[in-house]
Amino acid sequence: MQITSQVPCVPESLKPYVQMDGWGEVPVVLGHGFGTDKSAWDYLNPFFPKGFTYIRYDLAGCGSDEDTQHRYDVQRHSHLYGYADDLIELLDNLGVQSCIYVGHSVSCMIGAIAAIARPDLFRRHIWIGPSPYYLKDENYPGTLTLADLQAIYEAMVTNYQAWAAGFAPLMFGVKEEHQLADFSKILFRLQPGIALRTLRMIFDSDTRSFVGKVQQPVHLIFNRNDFVVSQGVALWLHATLPHSTLDWIDAQGHLPHMTHPTAVGSLLKKYISI
Repeated sequence: MQITSQVPCVPESLKPYVQMDGWGEVPVVLGHGFGTDKSAWDYLNPFFPKGFTYIRYDLAGCGSDEDTQHRYDVQRHSHLYGYADDLIELLDNLGVQSCIYVGHSVSCMIGAIAAIARPDLFRRHIWIGPSPYYLKDENYPGTLTLADLQAIYEAMVTNYQAWAAGFAPLMFGVKEEHQLADFSKILFRLQPGIALRTLRMIFDSDTRSFVGKVQQPVHLIFNRNDFVVSQGVALWLHATLPHSTLDWIDAQGHLPHMTHPTAVGSLLKKYISI
């Protein structure tokens, strides 16, 4: 189907992992980050401008429905390209011809790969907390070391629930009990094996060599204090992307759309509506 100014409709086969809201000719597609699912965008509901069709979807292996976890394929989803193929297939199946893409964390690079492969599908991007690479090296201001990653993986294997209980506050950065409880619940729901493989895939990924090929406008939104994405990475991306803007949220953590929805929501409203 082609998304026009009709009431949105999700095909039955997609309903377990796709949600459509709103009414409008221009689709806004929302891709979540690691440890969350499509419900992570709920905090922004009051700020989404009217006149658009909003499409939220669960990445393979995520979500509350068993069908969404069954979509995870060890080979296909061992790299970002598999997730980008999922995104392209979703847009094609929905008849989306051109969308505004909003991504958080890993979904930003998923959107980048999809946009390079199929530029016709994307009008512009809004990326929250993106990073093309997470490790430190001599010429790149990453935040993590190989020793950091090894410690994370060992903790996940030893006791996933204990690891998740400690990881959630780090990602959040603030003591917002209600939102933290929501994030923790989603994180605990992930199958530990899928969570470990997904996080390894994310930290092994390196899109620095081609992320600058994204030709659509990209609006970057970062927390000033994010333990996995440094300010240096934000500046690197801003300098590398040919058509980008950069906005800072005066906050900690990696989930500003959940912890500071008013600040993020005002920027989304601005960049969706332009």
